[in-house]
Amino acid sequence: LPAFGIISELVSVHSRKPLFGYKLIAFSSIAIAIISFLVWGHHMFTSGQSTYAMFAFSFLTFFVAIPTAIKEFSWVATVWKGSVALNSPMLYTLAFLIIFAIGGLTGVILGALNTDIHLHDTYFVVAHFHYTLFPTVFFGGFAGIYFWYPKMFGRMMDERLGKLHFVLTFIGFNGAFFPMHLLGIAGFPRRLADPYQYPVFEHLRPLNQGITYFAILMGVSQFILLFNFFHSMFRGKKVG
Repeated sequence: LPAFGIISELVSVHSRKPLFGYKLIAFSSIAIAIISFLVWGHHMFTSGQSTYAMFAFSFLTFFVAIPTAIKEFSWVATVWKGSVALNSPMLYTLAFLIIFAIGGLTGVILGALNTDIHLHDTYFVVAHFHYTLFPTVFFGGFAGIYFWYPKMFGRMMDERLGKLHFVLTFIGFNGAFFPMHLLGIAGFPRRLADPYQYPVFEHLRPLNQGITYFAILMGVSQFILLFNFFHSMFRGKKVG
């Protein structure tokens, strides 16, 4: 929810347009906050809970997608035909819109009882989780840091380093987590110390190794942000 506030501010500022559907975005935040307390059972579709509970939690999972979609379409409508400035904060904002949409769509897949039976506790869930969590906490957070840094320290962060940080983080994130959808569809399970003790998963080892390399790239690229953050405190261009 804090990231939703950041994104709502940034799409308006960097598209040079008022926020489309301001009241809808405000009320959808309240709806998400309330409904989010009621969907926990969608993690337990294979636990043996009652059929009626499964139907209720599945419905609520689909229902929470409605206020979330209201936000997504309102943000896209704000960007539409706006005078968009493609600086570091806006690049992270646009990436947020794309990645969070993918996370929302995979959430609908997992909210459906018939598909969740097969995808439960596979890497598809890990992929969905990170496509929902990472763009909000990190991409939204990075966008906020780059945007409000001048107000915090009176200096600008280096824009070239900011864009380099974005490109490497974006590539590293998608390279690490998008293939997990494929692993999950193939039945690759979570929480096994050594899944390769089962020969049926051996052919998935190269994909897992590729994920590791992209995850390392994503992690290492955060040193660019740290350097830019602290270096700009003293050497960054002063602002009025």
